[in-house]
Amino acid sequence: MDNFTKPDKNGKTSGRPKFKGKHYYNSFSYSQLSNTNIVKNANGRYCVNLPKIGLVPFVYNRPIPAGFKVKTGTVIREADGWYINFTIEDKTVPVEVAEIQPTEDYSKGIDLGLLHYAVTSDGEFIEVPKFFRLSEYRLSKLQVRLTKKSKHSKAWKILKRKIAKLHQLIARQRLDWQFKLAYHLFSDVSVIFLEDLQISNLIRRCKAKLGDDGQFLPNGQSAKSGLNKSLQDAAFGQFVQVLEYVAWKLGKKVIKVDAKGTSQHCWECLNKVSKSLSERWHSCPKCGQELDRDYNSALLIQKIGLLSTQEEDITSVKTAVRAYLTEESRVVA
Repeated sequence: MDNFTKPDKNGKTSGRPKFKGKHYYNSFSYSQLSNTNIVKNANGRYCVNLPKIGLVPFVYNRPIPAGFKVKTGTVIREADGWYINFTIEDKTVPVEVAEIQPTEDYSKGIDLGLLHYAVTSDGEFIEVPKFFRLSEYRLSKLQVRLTKKSKHSKAWKILKRKIAKLHQLIARQRLDWQFKLAYHLFSDVSVIFLEDLQISNLIRRCKAKLGDDGQFLPNGQSAKSGLNKSLQDAAFGQFVQVLEYVAWKLGKKVIKVDAKGTSQHCWECLNKVSKSLSERWHSCPKCGQELDRDYNSALLIQKIGLLSTQEEDITSVKTAVRAYLTEESRVVA
């Protein structure tokens, strides 16, 4: 009701409140649960005792660790059935990770991209998995079949569920791969430096262009739609969240670095070497560095990250270049 009566930040109000049936909600939560809500029924099967619902059998595949207490529970509807997530607590487990001082030997910089999913400062190139692209043909065939069915018919509902399950499979494949990659990246270091990417800006629609006659001109949106699809398939935002979670779990750290200029400067001498997106090789005329541009970016991200932890004034490539030039002028003087 508040969305209907109060405008948003742009001064727009939403439509009238609509009736929300039982199929509208995909989850509901219980704010007060405990270990006593998990019991066994007469047949010896594990059940969760939900208020106003009663005993509901469930697959108890991950037992509650000793010493932990169940605090809340959320029942979630997925494409392949219903799940319950428990929030558990153990006050003896520290919330904050111990402070880590990054060093060059026990840290690495990572450059994320679409040609290679990640390039690390120690020279590892990780290929893009493209989970959605691999299932796109099968998904399009199912969606074409769906358009030929009567809405809400039995055949329509079966196809809808098949499509939902395929989307779920893609999402699970991607998340599983990202977790494995995160653990792999942290296997030999304690700190990882990343670009602070603004994903929403990367996938934003191109601005419309109007000609003198009032007609819309080509603005490159049709070409960018394919790029947006690849960006969403890569799910960099989700990967950063996974990386931060794995870092917290392992007692390690993720530090974000300002992304501006990381692809246009030399990692060795910080000289600006302008490159178009099609140029994949970094060649510095000042210090003679010759290497892949993504590898150069990863090395530069690590360098800026290490400098930012040692000197408060250095927070980006721009401030690092300014400090480098100041130091160079002092040496000359």
